[in-house]
Formats: sequence, C-alpha cells, structure tokens
Amino acid sequence: MNEYGEVIENVSLKNYNTYRIDTHAKYLIKPYDVNNLQKLIKYLDNEKIKYYILGKGSNVILPDQYFDGVIINLDNLNKVVINNEEVYADAGISLSNLVLKTVDSNLAGLENLANIPGTLGGALYGNAGAYNTCIFDVLEDITIIKDNELKTILKDDIKYSYRDTEFKHYDCIIISCHLKLKKGNKEELLKIINENKIKRKNSQPLSEPNAGSVFKNPEGYSAGKLIDDLNLKGFHVNDAYVSTIHANFIVNKGKATSADIKKLISLIKEKVYNEYNIKLELEQIIVEWD
Repeated sequence: MNEYGEVIENVSLKNYNTYRIDTHAKYLIKPYDVNNLQKLIKYLDNEKIKYYILGKGSNVILPDQYFDGVIINLDNLNKVVINNEEVYADAGISLSNLVLKTVDSNLAGLENLANIPGTLGGALYGNAGAYNTCIFDVLEDITIIKDNELKTILKDDIKYSYRDTEFKHYDCIIISCHLKLKKGNKEELLKIINENKIKRKNSQPLSEPNAGSVFKNPEGYSAGKLIDDLNLKGFHVNDAYVSTIHANFIVNKGKATSADIKKLISLIKEKVYNEYNIKLELEQIIVEWD
C-alpha cells in the first residue's frame, strides 16, 4: 500500500480523535492525492480489506475495539483555489485554515465557522454550523467518490437539514467542494472571528478532550439547558463527564472509553425523556467498525 500514500502500521488513534479514545488500528494511510485514493480503494475492495475514512476525529465516537483494517486519512488532500468570490477546496483541509484563507482574501461567508474543529470534509458531511449559519449556506456543489467513481453533485440535488446530510446515509467519500462567498473586509471579519473565539472560550470546555456538541437542539429547545436544568453537570460514567461549563458537552477526564461515553449518552437521553418527554437526537456519530 506504500505506493498509494504514507502508511503507519499498528497505530494508536488517540491523537486522531478529539475525545482521545485510545483505540488502535492495523494500518493508517494518507493517500498522496485523489488518484491514489481511488487506486487504494480498488485495492482494498479487491482484497476484501475493511477501511474507514477519518479526518480530525471531531464529532465522532470511535469504538474501543481494535480495527483490523485501514484508516484512511485525507490530510494530503488540502488544496484551495480562490478565484474572485469562487472557492474550490479539498476535503482534507482543516475548516479553520480554510476560513482564514478566505478571510485573508477579503471574502465573507465562513467567518462564523472559524473555530469549529475538524476538516472541511467533516463539516460538509454533517452540515456544520454556528451562530445561525452553516456550511451549506455558501455551498455550490460537492465532489464525492461513490462506487469508486468521482461524482459532482449540485447543492440543489443534495438532501440536507440541520446538522445532517444525505452523505451520512450511504457509502461515499467527500473529496472537495465549490463555495460561493461574498466580498468582505478582512479586519471586520477577523473581529467577528475573535469575538466568537472569546464566546467559545467562555462557554465551552475547550481545554478538555471532547467532540463538540453531543446532541442536536430539539426544535424550540436548547439541549444544553434541558440537561443543565436536570442538574447533570458533573454527572459521569467513570472518566466520561458532563461538562461543568456546558451541559451539551461530554469531556474525557483521563481514561474514558467509548463504552463510558455511550453509556453516559444513554443515561442523559433517558433522564431528559423521563422528565420532558423529549427524545434527544445525537449530533455526534457513533462509529462501529464493520
């Protein structure tokens, strides 16, 4: 597999997921480019080797079990081309880096997403957003690999909603996208980014391992407030804790396992349902190795 990308054997995934769950995989490979990614997938399919696409590991809960397959990381797919107000970006670039590149070009539209961890691909996969905006607000089209063929899909042909897209519901790999932004002022945009950064620092447990908001906000409600009103801040299963800063975050205080986090999620959902008759829906993705 070395001909397709950088290969690491028997790798800990602790630094590849933001919960810092200490799970392991037989291989991790970073394909050199899209062509090599397609060749790699063809090879893995022919050899009947399991694989999983993993970016920065935010918004996911990895299994505790060893993965006897290949983790594919798209870090090398990180090119950005800016042509006036049109932005063409690879899925492997970090969302924060993309935002800063567009702001540096005096383009507005992504500034509210500046402090969201993870890759552009992950943001597109889950329609990431903040401060009443989302990535799909400025999307023109997305290019994916499906059945190992490249396919570009117009935004109007993509099913998406609040923190959800159709890509969560079938097998594909997001490769790149085309965004349409607007002219803005760099200094004003940087001011917005900095103000939002301060808000996050004051309201989210940024200094502890977490994977972002655990639950989607039910219509008309704040998931964090529902959990907080039940006095669940600090509630925990072993080292998996409901954050004392924001109740819609779970933090790893040391050696939390995937099982700990999932059990805590189940308990929170049960308590909220019993008290309010509201079914909380996960924003984070529970990964199961196939």
